[in-house]
Amino acid sequence: MKYIIKRLSYFSRMLEEGKTEEDYRIGKRKERLVIDGEVLEVIKIIDEIIESEETLWLRQMIREMRSGRKDVSIQYDSPVERTKYYMTKERFISKVYECCIFKGYVSYEDILKSKIG
Repeated sequence: MKYIIKRLSYFSRMLEEGKTEEDYRIGKRKERLVIDGEVLEVIKIIDEIIESEETLWLRQMIREMRSGRKDVSIQYDSPVERTKYYMTKERFISKVYECCIFKGYVSYEDILKSKIG
């Protein structure tokens, strides 16, 4: 799930272009991204979070993350300081993770494997 959020900009671009598979050069590695049911479910959860968010700037921030805009440019336009932005982003990722757990997309083993620090 965190991999999907990490590559969200690529998945968003692929969806806009109507592609289900694409090769990308990420850093020095070539990576093949595939849009499958799991990716679509996580994106659906993100869209639900956007719709349920009452704070306008948070809703806009999540929309921009989903669209693939880079953190630096989102943070620059954000009404909060850099540290608050990244804390908010981490809480957003945790919220997506909690929704995935609730819907049964994350196994117990995946939870145990997640890093604490």
